[in-house]
Amino acid sequence: MKINRRHFLALGMGATAGTMLSPLPWKLTDDVSIWTQNWSWTPVPETGEYYYVGGACTLCPGGCSLAVRKVGERVVKIEGSPESPVNSGDLCGVGISASQLLYGPSRIEGPMVRAGKRGEGKWTRLSWEEAEAQLAEKLGSLSGGKGVAALSASRTGSVPALFQRLLDTVGSDRFLTLPSVHDTLEQAMALTMGRNPGEGVGFDTENTDLILSLGSAVAEGWGAPVRMVKAAGTKKMIQVEPYLSTTASMADMWVPAKPGTEGVFALSVAASMVREKLYDHIFVSTATEGFDAFSAWLLENYTPEKAEAVTGVSPAMVKKVAVAFAGARRPVALCGRGKGEAPVSLAEALAVFALNALKGSVQRDGGLVKVGALPYAVATAETADLGARLAELMEPGKTELLMDWGTNPFYTLATSAKATEALASIGTIVSFSPYMDETAAMADLILPDHTHLEKLQDVPVRAGLERPTVTLAQPAIEPVMDTKHTGDVLISVGGQLEGGSDAFAWDDYETYLEESCGDMWETLYDEGLWQGDIAWKKGLERLLGTSQRFTFVVPEGPVALTADGAASGLPLTLVPRWSLRISSGPVADAPFTMKTISDRMLTKGVSHVEVHPSTAKKAGLREGDTATLTTPFGSAKVNVTLFEGVMPGVVALAAGLGHTAFDEYIGGKGTSYTALSGSMTDPASGLNCTWGARASLTKG
Repeated sequence: MKINRRHFLALGMGATAGTMLSPLPWKLTDDVSIWTQNWSWTPVPETGEYYYVGGACTLCPGGCSLAVRKVGERVVKIEGSPESPVNSGDLCGVGISASQLLYGPSRIEGPMVRAGKRGEGKWTRLSWEEAEAQLAEKLGSLSGGKGVAALSASRTGSVPALFQRLLDTVGSDRFLTLPSVHDTLEQAMALTMGRNPGEGVGFDTENTDLILSLGSAVAEGWGAPVRMVKAAGTKKMIQVEPYLSTTASMADMWVPAKPGTEGVFALSVAASMVREKLYDHIFVSTATEGFDAFSAWLLENYTPEKAEAVTGVSPAMVKKVAVAFAGARRPVALCGRGKGEAPVSLAEALAVFALNALKGSVQRDGGLVKVGALPYAVATAETADLGARLAELMEPGKTELLMDWGTNPFYTLATSAKATEALASIGTIVSFSPYMDETAAMADLILPDHTHLEKLQDVPVRAGLERPTVTLAQPAIEPVMDTKHTGDVLISVGGQLEGGSDAFAWDDYETYLEESCGDMWETLYDEGLWQGDIAWKKGLERLLGTSQRFTFVVPEGPVALTADGAASGLPLTLVPRWSLRISSGPVADAPFTMKTISDRMLTKGVSHVEVHPSTAKKAGLREGDTATLTTPFGSAKVNVTLFEGVMPGVVALAAGLGHTAFDEYIGGKGTSYTALSGSMTDPASGLNCTWGARASLTKG
């Protein structure tokens, strides 16, 4: 076979994800680990026999089960649990490197109160009794809970339930979470399939034979990373996005579409299926509603010929994708740009649901499925109007006290200098982070939690799995620092509030957790994981047409959202580039994981941007030039790398870099994509659906 440049790019990039779960990169990181023994804080365990203890990772929503190797009382290696159906013995680089976060210099040594100006880095150590009393006093002083809010890493589980209970005690209803693609998917499910509280959306990738991915970083960590990397390596795949990512290079078909038009492309494929009569006539006629109105709307507005002007994809390519999707036995379409950490527009989610329904890939093996609610009482209430409530955090005077547990809003939500100023105007900021992250650095009071390697805690997995799943974090080691489980802190603080003694009557968090889990506790504790039934496989309901019917919905909001700053007149579009080696959530990479980042993304602390040679030529730029990347929200110095796998007019920047806190090994490395990308609100969902920004690239 002749190897041309396109094949070479695909082979080179596909090998990156293909080896991430093999021994090769981790041999390299072992070499890096040996080199980093020169770091003064790196623990060097005594030699001796090793043994394993269980656990679960909380560094991303994947909830992978762990096998933690120890020598004596030292953690020396972290592996995936071979018995886990979530990650089947494998683990991503971020999870493997957690031992460096455990022992590293970014750890907070104990409870502290701000002693200087906010963000100045001056602190006074407190005892835990003093710290909890300060929080209780502050909460008690805010009459009727006015201005009290909590940002939680999860909406479900024992600790989120305690936060909500604390808010209820002081009279506040502002329990908030960081939105993700699953918030949009659940809104779409409510409109098309009906949804009970707590139900989620899953994709049965284990049993599918074709994945049509609308911009999702399947091989870079979408959902549960290990699960999806394996799917990318074993299933046929069609990838739609403007950049030849690792996922695109591994796919059987890469469809370069203009940034932000993935939903329009999905509708054009649906229109082609309808026009060419490629859809599942039996399923559509017996198990759906609204098809006639939806198909008429499709053929009027989103034929491949009309969509080409928006997406840049030829009608011939659209038909090719439609034929492949319709011809597969059990295909599934999924969306959620990048790792799914940000919502998509409701219209795009509805388009993806419609694609699955046209093929009959709804509530069946290998398709889009409902995931039942978790059965234990700690599931928190649904948060209504999440987008509007998050926007309140940015309004001066609306928030007097913010408690942050695992979200790091000064990095994840601060999309510009203006947003950072708005968050900094909050009266009192309380951080529960075990690390000196961006939000802890701006906090007034820090009550550091244990890391996931030091505590017992349930970890509900909301990452696209096909059935309800909870893993269990377990203490592999006694706390390294003077930290305390956030659950114990909340029980103590809640008990000090007026009317709180009955609401927080447990002696400790472990007692509360066991009581809350009820019948599932024994399985969760003994096996480290609990999974519920696959409800959509029960009986013959689907075949007989007696199950919940699917409703085709004509979206009311825009399908394609323009890049933020469209009115600026800037000539380029900035998009994020994702990597399995870079954590793009609240917690940064560990120090030695930073050393595994490609030099096409980061060199000597400076981020690279990748642009098409034609784009660089228009800007007067060459390979290796230093340039200024500018958006309406900020600017940064970057290195220029030429790459034919980027669509002309697009600038790709690695997401997850540019931290300003943590420690010298992590902070100050690269440019924050979030800080340059702005904020776009989908009018249909009310959620921030930012995917890119208008930009310019100038030499120097």
